[in-house]
Amino acid sequence: MTTSPPRQARAVERRELLLDSAARVFAQRGFAEAQMDEIAAAADTSKGGLYFHFPTKEALVAAVIGRAGDILRRRVNRAMTAAGDDPVTRADAALATLIETLSAHRSLARVLVSETLGGSAAAHQHVAEIEDEFTDLVAHELRRALDSGQLTLLDAPLDPELTARAWVGMVQSTLAAWAAGRLNTPIDRIYPELRRLLLRSAGVPLRTVNRTHATKE
Repeated sequence: MTTSPPRQARAVERRELLLDSAARVFAQRGFAEAQMDEIAAAADTSKGGLYFHFPTKEALVAAVIGRAGDILRRRVNRAMTAAGDDPVTRADAALATLIETLSAHRSLARVLVSETLGGSAAAHQHVAEIEDEFTDLVAHELRRALDSGQLTLLDAPLDPELTARAWVGMVQSTLAAWAAGRLNTPIDRIYPELRRLLLRSAGVPLRTVNRTHATKE
């Protein structure tokens, strides 16, 4: 029997509610301490209903991380497209959008860039794969900028892969401190400060980069 569109929509809505609730509980309690019945209660559903969608806690945290990756991917792709063809501007837009998106989803930020995943090697691997994806994306744009002669303020050739890894790592560690409440800098000031450091480290004059903003969903 074919599932009707209204039932399909309700199923999707229920799954999204479960993932939102799981993200909040994982962010507050950490993966090791979070309990499935606690997550079910936060979603106002039965434990059986939660297990119907996600048979294990590992499957649930993998889905939370996977959805976070999808959200970031969509928004970063849109921001980079809006930035045009200039590679430095595109890399700048990608990193700014990571911060803007995760600042609007603090629980996802805590899950992705903090110590809350202790006890789940698989979850750490999922997060590492997302980090590698965005590092490769930034490295590609830096390589284009290097090949086109844009990075003119360096006294030695830039390593695009290493620089991209350092950029993403700096963004990640800063967001982790912010999400955990260890950094008091207002979120709207975080990227402008990082941006000066990141662009200067690549030999880019700040005045040459036109700042773009993420397109919100």
